[in-house]
Amino acid sequence: MSRDEASTPIRCRPAASVTRVRASWSLLLAVVCLALAVFAQGRFDQRLLNASSYLACGAAAVLFVVAFGGIAQEREPSSAEASGQPTATPRVWGVLLAFLAVSLLGCLDFGGNEYRKVGLILWLGGLLLALGWLYLNERLSCPAAVQPRPQARRKWFTPTLVLLLAAVAVGAWLRLYQLDIIPADIGWDLPYNYTDVLSILRGQHNIFFTANMGREGLFFYWVAFLTRFGELSHFLLKLSSALIGIATIPVLYWTGRELFSPAVGLAAAWLLAVNHWHIVLSRPGFRVILLPLFVLLFLWSVARALRRGRWFDFGLAGVAIGLGMQTYTPFFFAPVALAIALVLYLLTERRACWRQWVGGLVLMALVALVTFAPLGRYALENRAAYLKRIGLQLELVQGERNTPRVTTPLLLENVRTSLLMFNVYGDSNARFNVPGFRHLGQISALLLVPGLAYALWRWRKGSNALLLAFFLVLIAPMTLAMLPHEMPNVFRAAGTIGPALLLCALTLTAVYEQLRILGSTYPAWDLRLRLQAASAQREGAVEWLIGRRGALALAGVAIVGLFLLAEFRDTRQFYFHDFKNVLPDSQNVSIAREFARQIEAYGDRSSVYVKGWPYWFDGRALRTYLQMAPEEQERVFIDLIDGQWPLSDVRQRALFILHPEDVAGLSRLRQEFPHVVSIVHYLPGGVPGYVTVFVER
Repeated sequence: MSRDEASTPIRCRPAASVTRVRASWSLLLAVVCLALAVFAQGRFDQRLLNASSYLACGAAAVLFVVAFGGIAQEREPSSAEASGQPTATPRVWGVLLAFLAVSLLGCLDFGGNEYRKVGLILWLGGLLLALGWLYLNERLSCPAAVQPRPQARRKWFTPTLVLLLAAVAVGAWLRLYQLDIIPADIGWDLPYNYTDVLSILRGQHNIFFTANMGREGLFFYWVAFLTRFGELSHFLLKLSSALIGIATIPVLYWTGRELFSPAVGLAAAWLLAVNHWHIVLSRPGFRVILLPLFVLLFLWSVARALRRGRWFDFGLAGVAIGLGMQTYTPFFFAPVALAIALVLYLLTERRACWRQWVGGLVLMALVALVTFAPLGRYALENRAAYLKRIGLQLELVQGERNTPRVTTPLLLENVRTSLLMFNVYGDSNARFNVPGFRHLGQISALLLVPGLAYALWRWRKGSNALLLAFFLVLIAPMTLAMLPHEMPNVFRAAGTIGPALLLCALTLTAVYEQLRILGSTYPAWDLRLRLQAASAQREGAVEWLIGRRGALALAGVAIVGLFLLAEFRDTRQFYFHDFKNVLPDSQNVSIAREFARQIEAYGDRSSVYVKGWPYWFDGRALRTYLQMAPEEQERVFIDLIDGQWPLSDVRQRALFILHPEDVAGLSRLRQEFPHVVSIVHYLPGGVPGYVTVFVER
């Protein structure tokens, strides 16, 4: 090195210097955004919905767009993927339509609302053959496009996979811990689920289950499958939904990776793992837990299909639609969201892709129709039974013709209430939420609005329009079904969980990406730390070389980790303390379950009788806890009358269960039997719950 070179001071390149300044200012604005968001959320939590709250929230969104709106996180199709689209020949269409026709032929065997073996083989076989044909046609037409990259084959156990497995493990713990205890009460719907699964196990394979105003049956067949590993019970119903909730975590990762990047998918998966709304839906045993899963499967498959243009992906999207429409009614809005997104794409640079999408979209619709065909046939033949639940809700919403319940101002108020459910107030039903508590956790609530603003700003780029359409349209099922001044509903809006958390993840990953960009302007090793120690006998020193590039990357990881840790702590407090204390019937103590425990401890079920009392307990719930067969005699009675059941049925001894206010019933038993022992059982808080009366002649 010459003397001139040695004496020349080292300066940053101009481009690096500009990038460093911009990134630093963006991160400073991020701090301001966070402060404004915390201020706004604090006021929202206090129900202070005034101008200052909305202005602070809006300012945080605008500043975030100013700071991070230029960061591209969308996944764009590569040239290799765009060139790897198979040609749709008449032969391809002919074979495909033949397989789908075989599948439809099988549906002719599904009369009388029942799956039959031959029809099931033809229906499923035709669908599988159609998908297999599409996949093989792609491999034969463009083998290079469908082969994985050699590097991808070599490196599969990556840090991303480790972090994803950790998210699944944390999510599994939150969904399985104390599952046998929380929630304790089975509620009014699950006994119907229990009975329907029991009918499947007894050979009655219904397509649509008409009890309780009608319900789709996909979840019940999932529970019936799990009975191969354990007996049908309330716990198995809860385990069935919990396993689906756990499976949704990696599906959200795949969706985020498909729409944006592995980092976005990973952040969203962690947010879902610790999301209290999804945990509440995962643990009770309701079929609604299928809704977030199939919304994400559909969003993943259709985003993949639109990006790659391959017919196999469109076929998978069709299967997701057809199965999704057999999960929970609000899923029907997911295809509407896709239609809106496709219209929005006409206003972006992706409008040029419409010509290559048309054939795939037609294929998707055909596969969806065939997949839905068994339930679709039932709906056409039994429209009144199929639409009974929807019709009842429409009657409640519309009211009488002369005095409609919902007017335009009230509808706008319902829209406002629906949009505020994430950050302000949520479901008021204590069975599914701490009454009125927002649907997102503290951290997710802070991240949602900036992420939404980011996606709106970049709606023309990548799949942002698709994500926004799914997020907004899937709120509509709840909004349209709301009665005047009704609070949000955690069930009807469950389809928005995945899209909402993807928006939250965009906020986190944008900040992380900006930190990475700032770090890239520094050398890998640019700082030297020296630790020196000395004593009377010896002295020594240790030196470390570190770099601001690595330090900033670690800072980004630490920030994301702290946010997720705070969300985990918030969720654990919410579910295992706050929510548990409001669960029915009193602080998660179920009257019907306590009855079942007393009856099981007594031993002789044939000599146990429960006296009914208005709004006290659900007899169907008691039957479910006791796992009673449908033909077993009901143990509930209304009055104690001489010579009639149950008094006439007692030969030696019996156990009666009474309401604590039923003084007349207890007095009548004391008159009838010479030996009577009564015990009052108390609920948490010292409230009398029920009385067990042991009698003997």
